[in-house]
Amino acid sequence: MSSLPAIIAHRGYSTLYRENSPAAWIGAIEAKADYIEVDVRVTRDGGIVCCHDKDLQRLVGRDDAIADMASAELAAIEADGFPAAPPLALLFETVPEDRPILFDVKDELPGSLDILLAALAKVPNRALTLGLHSSGSVRHMRDGGWTRPVLGLIKGFDEEAFFAAGGDILRIWEWDTAPGRIAGHVERGRPVWITAGEGATGRRVGDFADAELLRMTREGASGFLVNDPVAARNVLEEAPGTRS
Repeated sequence: MSSLPAIIAHRGYSTLYRENSPAAWIGAIEAKADYIEVDVRVTRDGGIVCCHDKDLQRLVGRDDAIADMASAELAAIEADGFPAAPPLALLFETVPEDRPILFDVKDELPGSLDILLAALAKVPNRALTLGLHSSGSVRHMRDGGWTRPVLGLIKGFDEEAFFAAGGDILRIWEWDTAPGRIAGHVERGRPVWITAGEGATGRRVGDFADAELLRMTREGASGFLVNDPVAARNVLEEAPGTRS
């Protein structure tokens, strides 16, 4: 195999650092991850923050919905020494312009997508990929002028509509990689990225098993979302026939 799959640091280097934090982003950069994956949400006053959950219950014990909070209020809430939901500006201050970022867009209301589109239009030189959960969202962003890549975080029944709407890369969950599933798309020229763990794997999302990572690589997967980018890279580089 001439090249290794891309390693996407799931919520940053989240094995070692608090997810979606500056420490996790810096850790992912130092680990030489190919992409840093970041979850984004929109606040009540139109700010964009980096947080997976819809509230801060898991991080700081607050059940206020991020969509109902103002940006200034969120900025004052810390977890492990950093903003619990860092603003988009802090992400861009922390991550160099030439480092690719994958956004998992958690708020796909049309108004929220428009806010995100306007914010990202201000950084045209950044290597950004949008992770969207429906073909309708893909179409909305393409119609709004988004020309950079789109990853489909979608249900299986929506895959054809995703590509028809202008999607570029398909994400498949590891637990959904039955024989032929990956290859069926790769043979049609469609890149496939895998989110490791979750579901029937018995592992938390982003955690991987070495043998499964290699199996999916052999079947044609060209990217993996993992919590430990260093360990994943080592597995791929050390396996016979996969070294770049």
